[in-house]
Amino acid sequence: MLADKIKKLAADVGYVDCGIASLEPFTEFADAIESRCREFPAAADEYGKMRARAFPQRHNPWSRSLVVCIHWYGKYKIPETISKGIGRSYLFDRRYRECLDYNLPERMKYGMQQLGLRVRRGGVPDRWAAVRAGVARFGRNNFAYSERYGSWINIEPFLVDAALPCDRPARELACPESCNLCVETCPSKALQRPLCMRYDHCIAYLTYKAPEPIEPVLWRSMGPWIYGCDQCQLVCPLNAGKWCERESADWLENMAPYLSNKALAEIDEKTFREIVQPVFWYIPPDGVERWRQNVRRAEQSAV
Repeated sequence: MLADKIKKLAADVGYVDCGIASLEPFTEFADAIESRCREFPAAADEYGKMRARAFPQRHNPWSRSLVVCIHWYGKYKIPETISKGIGRSYLFDRRYRECLDYNLPERMKYGMQQLGLRVRRGGVPDRWAAVRAGVARFGRNNFAYSERYGSWINIEPFLVDAALPCDRPARELACPESCNLCVETCPSKALQRPLCMRYDHCIAYLTYKAPEPIEPVLWRSMGPWIYGCDQCQLVCPLNAGKWCERESADWLENMAPYLSNKALAEIDEKTFREIVQPVFWYIPPDGVERWRQNVRRAEQSAV
């Protein structure tokens, strides 16, 4: 059966889970985008960039099914000297060429093509796709959670041109009813309420993408975070015991001397451009001063 072959391929390639979903429009996602645009007009442009993902077959009329794979990055050892203010998903960004999992999507795509399928990666709302394919559930912090691996995952969807049997969606919320820790501890209050994130107040956005200067109230709220933010994931009970340091990240070990707060506060442009920026590329090559400012603010927050 083709679906079984695809799931076996995903496991052989190195994904930890794989599910199959329909390609009906993601109407709930589309409605959520429009709702956020109305509620947070200052962030409407950022939300608007995601609209097209709700209707994947409009742009890919040949597609018939959605294959959703889960990559788990919570298997890597974090070098002790690296700044605690860098979000973990950025430390282990699979898109960096030296990462051991760099070529997972290309291997998966090639394998499905060898099975006779036309394939395109992406083009859908990833978390919603994972929920529809039954490989993850939403948490109140808007992250998608794998039952086994928590939220320390990347979701990688593929459009294919075969009508495949769909897996059962995982529509139930992952969180226990009594827990609201993520909302309560969000430093910038970007998590306005369960399942509602104000994009332009999220600390991750503020550290690397928001126009400067940052509003003073938000600037002070960013605390120790210098690139990304893991606060709502770190406090989440669903993530307890889900980070298992099984494998060494050699490329990160080699970079560790450059990724302490002290080193980043003093980083020169050449080191930034050649060593740091290729991994943490949301800050552009001319953005070394943003790193320095983020570190100085983080250090002041610790005093």
